Amino acid sequence: MHIALYIEHGVGNGVGGAELMMAHLASVWARDHHVELIHHRPPLTRERLSEFTADDLSRVTVRCIEREPDARPDANPLRRLRLARAWHRSVSEGRDLLVTCTHWLPPFCHARRGVLLVLFPFYVRPQDAPAMHALPAWKRLRHHAYHDAEWWLRMRSYQARVAISPYTQRWTRRRWHVDAPVVAPPVDTAFPVVVKRQQILSVGRFSTMAHTKKQLEMARTFRDLVDNGLRGWQYVCVGGLNSRAENHAYFEEVRRTLAGYPATVEANLSHGRLRALLADSSLFWHATGLGEDTLTHPELAEHFGIAVVEAMAAGCVPLVVNAGGPADLVAHGHTGIVWDTLDELATWTRRLADDEMTRHDWAAAARRAAQDFASDRFVTRMSAAADVAMTPPTPAMTAAALANRAPGRVSL
Repeated sequence: MHIALYIEHGVGNGVGGAELMMAHLASVWARDHHVELIHHRPPLTRERLSEFTADDLSRVTVRCIEREPDARPDANPLRRLRLARAWHRSVSEGRDLLVTCTHWLPPFCHARRGVLLVLFPFYVRPQDAPAMHALPAWKRLRHHAYHDAEWWLRMRSYQARVAISPYTQRWTRRRWHVDAPVVAPPVDTAFPVVVKRQQILSVGRFSTMAHTKKQLEMARTFRDLVDNGLRGWQYVCVGGLNSRAENHAYFEEVRRTLAGYPATVEANLSHGRLRALLADSSLFWHATGLGEDTLTHPELAEHFGIAVVEAMAAGCVPLVVNAGGPADLVAHGHTGIVWDTLDELATWTRRLADDEMTRHDWAAAARRAAQDFASDRFVTRMSAAADVAMTPPTPAMTAAALANRAPGRVSL
């Protein structure tokens, strides 16, 4: 079978969770099928991906194609629909299966069958845009009728739709009016059990764009904790850092904030170094979405939280802000803490710093909970989604089938 895995989004040379998720799926499916990983970013080569994963990509064709300009609107609805259908046709035409990984407008699927994997629905449909409400009623009705029809046809070209988290699922239903069962990304959950250090860890790219990771706020919180008597604990703040000047300035501001305190701020760590930090640390802080209006701008929260699950798998108790995907991952008072304010983060950190037994119990519970996100389960669930797409629908084929069917491979 000829399978195309399409990563719609992205700029630059960064390798994040979406890229690694699709690379992992490609590496497994390529054992039995011809698999292409298609994207629009020249730096994202097989060699570049291999720097961040141990997956065998030797059988995978990694192909960068030029992003086509958006289809131009046309006054004639039939011509407009033809233009929309032709947009990104080269991504999937002639393939047996297309998996589109996206948070923007998904192209029509021209493969025999398709699976839509929603990272987060950034795209706001034209009929839901505020500017539409300023139009006269007759124009609104005309535009709504066309856009609803095109959207229905676009979604219908994918026989299975899945979302990476309950948070994404809720917003996909709200923004796109699409029901999508959850297929969580793959996470490396195999961590050794080692003696923990009195160490707090946070992981996230140093960036001032999109949904920021709030390292500066966490740095100030740790500084205040030390100033108010926390002793014997270290804070390690790490993450990716690209070449943008404003991101380097932000990284340096975080370093200056923690100068003179028992803290380390590092960027672009190796995979092995990061795993060692996760294994050694006792507590994990996550603050993406803090202070944001996530009802108006839900994209500013974390959409899933791979680093949170990695921390749980490593027995590192997570303390996460009550926003986005991580709030669904952590069972408050059982596998970690969900907090609303930085004062709450500081209070719970002090309590757990003084209570080794609770840390131990919650860490064990977190390890167990993290196993549901192991890499093999992601492949099983995506294979089930592909089988749903490839099989004519029956009344018994419900959303629950994605969780209950367990083929290890895509079957035909």
